[in-house]
Amino acid sequence: MIGVFDSGVGGLTVIKPLIEHFKSDIIYLGDTARVPYGNKSRETIIKYSIENTRFLLKKGVDFIIVACNTASSLAIEALRNTFNVPIFGVVESTAKVASNFSSIAVIGTKATIESNAYKKTIKMFNRNAQIEQRACPLFVPLIEEGLINDEITKIVAKRYLSGINAQTLVLGCTHYPLIKHVIQDILPNTNIIDSGTSLIHTIDKSMFKGSGKVEFYATDSPENFSKIGKFFLGKDFNSVKLVDLEEL
Repeated sequence: MIGVFDSGVGGLTVIKPLIEHFKSDIIYLGDTARVPYGNKSRETIIKYSIENTRFLLKKGVDFIIVACNTASSLAIEALRNTFNVPIFGVVESTAKVASNFSSIAVIGTKATIESNAYKKTIKMFNRNAQIEQRACPLFVPLIEEGLINDEITKIVAKRYLSGINAQTLVLGCTHYPLIKHVIQDILPNTNIIDSGTSLIHTIDKSMFKGSGKVEFYATDSPENFSKIGKFFLGKDFNSVKLVDLEEL
């Protein structure tokens, strides 16, 4: 069984291909009470990530996928030093796929971009890669508000993406696939890479096994999680359970 956590609903874009292609058994935790992680300190993000992982392990998962780019950028080493289970981060898998290109642009939250996690990891696979990074802090709130096809989102995207000439663009936030069509319209000749697709290409497929059972937990407002989450997962899903991590 796979344990997956994200700061909110964005990580649903990561588990979507796991469900569609492998019928994986998954326990998903959305830390909606403390979203967003992108403007938090490294210490706080590590604390939250450890609490999230501890909850999932108590549920009996075999390994962890950190579906939050910010947590994957800042907390993955601390998690591996704390827990004795396989832990995968979306930054590593996405960076590995992106490293096949020589010219790369990365967009993400302020914390992800300032961590330089993508730049450092891509350079590990391809030291000659030319990498440009841009923080796009307004994308997450616009997506969370459901303004996916709104004119204001298109205006903001044009502002953020102006002047990018890279061969490929890394969506360094799990929310961003929902506006992939908006981004592609602005950068029609650019290859776009997202975390969910990258993950299934870089982790041993034998680990993605099961009957397709998925359990959802949220740390705040399960009803709102379900309402927004269906846009990320592409369909309605079963009940979301409320959990208080501080009581564990």
